Amino acid sequence: MEKSIINSKVCIIDKEGQPYLIGRVNDKHLHVNYLLAYVKYKYPGMVIDKLYVGNSRDRIALALGKLGDIIYLNENSFGIFYFPDALSDEQLRTFDKLNFGNQEVGVFYNLKDLGESVNFRTIGYDGNYTLKDALEEFLDKKKMRR
Repeated sequence: MEKSIINSKVCIIDKEGQPYLIGRVNDKHLHVNYLLAYVKYKYPGMVIDKLYVGNSRDRIALALGKLGDIIYLNENSFGIFYFPDALSDEQLRTFDKLNFGNQEVGVFYNLKDLGESVNFRTIGYDGNYTLKDALEEFLDKKKMRR
């Protein structure tokens, strides 16, 4: 499973811990297109305000985070996770099975809608964080059990 995620452009882990792998890391499609395709697949008929192709990926991640989904966007040698306010036990179990090796990752969390933009806090975006490092810091900040 790890190799598939590393090679995917987008991975979404739902509240049940199920990973959805979408696209290939080196393809030319935008992350936003894949995120919107996931919304149509996973939440058919659900109207989620303000989601369209011209959105920033932050806005779509905010909407999916409200539904409890974790979003991973792969940028070849760096990955960005968008975390919802809380992670489910199932999502934590899925993380225990993932191995990104030494790929650096950043975590965006506490996403807030500011109207024209989305604000968030970051972990690891400016340093050498692995998934394990970033996840541990997030759980410490949120005072969640591991």
